[in-house]
Amino acid sequence: MISESKRKQFLSKHQDLFWHFDKSKLENLSLDVIVEYVLNYGDENSVRELIDVFGLERVAEIFSNNTSAGRRVNYFPEVKNFFTIYFNRHAFRSSK
Repeated sequence: MISESKRKQFLSKHQDLFWHFDKSKLENLSLDVIVEYVLNYGDENSVRELIDVFGLERVAEIFSNNTSAGRRVNYFPEVKNFFTIYFNRHAFRSSK
């Protein structure tokens, strides 16, 4: 489980990625929303930090759950394709 202080620090550092949310309420964002916005709008460094802070397996699990068949997908097609390949190669090795 991620510490609340690391979560707040991450959100504060990357608040520009969440431009249409009320900045005073960023700490209330779900991890699903955080992962979606960082993967869609973040750069390489913010994605790396997301994985470092929240863990590769947790980020991959959230991504996988939110891109599963039958769900409305909010990820850009290129982002969905790239991270599907990335997480299948790096996060889900033990399950294959």
